[in-house]
Amino acid sequence: FSVQDTDKIGVVGVNGAGKSTLFKIITSSYTADTGDIYLAKGCKIGYLAQNSELESSNSILEEVLSAFSHLIKMEERIKELEKLISVEKNEERLSSFMKEYSNLCDNFSRNGGYEYNSRTRGILKGLGFKEEEFDLKTSSLSGGQKTRLAMAKLLTEEPDLLLLDEPTNHLDINAVEWLEDFLINYRKGVMIISHDRFFLDRITNRTLEIENCECRFYNGNYTNYIKQKEQDREIQQKHYELQQKEIA
Repeated sequence: FSVQDTDKIGVVGVNGAGKSTLFKIITSSYTADTGDIYLAKGCKIGYLAQNSELESSNSILEEVLSAFSHLIKMEERIKELEKLISVEKNEERLSSFMKEYSNLCDNFSRNGGYEYNSRTRGILKGLGFKEEEFDLKTSSLSGGQKTRLAMAKLLTEEPDLLLLDEPTNHLDINAVEWLEDFLINYRKGVMIISHDRFFLDRITNRTLEIENCECRFYNGNYTNYIKQKEQDREIQQKHYELQQKEIA
């Protein structure tokens, strides 16, 4: 099967069908027994496992902001250049600093440098973290909180293909609604394993079913998939009955 960059795909199947295994094969955590995986050049994959327990000495805010280390370094250099420019007397060095400063500012702005901080805080709040909790150490969090934090970090990174395995497990109603809106507006590919049919109905436009070691795509959300699946079963039943008559 193929995944387009605007697909929102619900991955369904009974427990043990191989949904999580499929994600681990896509991310190369597991090696496929047969077949090949082809990724577009530069495609970045983000994977949230069911229990993503972060091990870190950072605070909640520091852990998520670490996804923007390149922007933080750029910001530090911009401030450093501002100081150098304000005191530099040599015209040649001043020109060099000004050129570097201009290029850095353009690059910083183009890569979201002026909004990454507020965006990070917005995502943390959306996933149920309060402002007064931002300084808590990651190591002191519960398993559910660590999974929410891992999701926040993943969403700020904006991968080209987002793989979410039961993302609503540790979220309250408000956080689930916030995540639904976030994913509906996410402009890149998403694959979601979930037993929450209402969650899938709101977000997905395609459904991938794993059954008896085979994958099959259905157009539409979970409700459309159920209708189509029922129609397919009726057709299969009629074929089976005709076959049995022929055998008899």
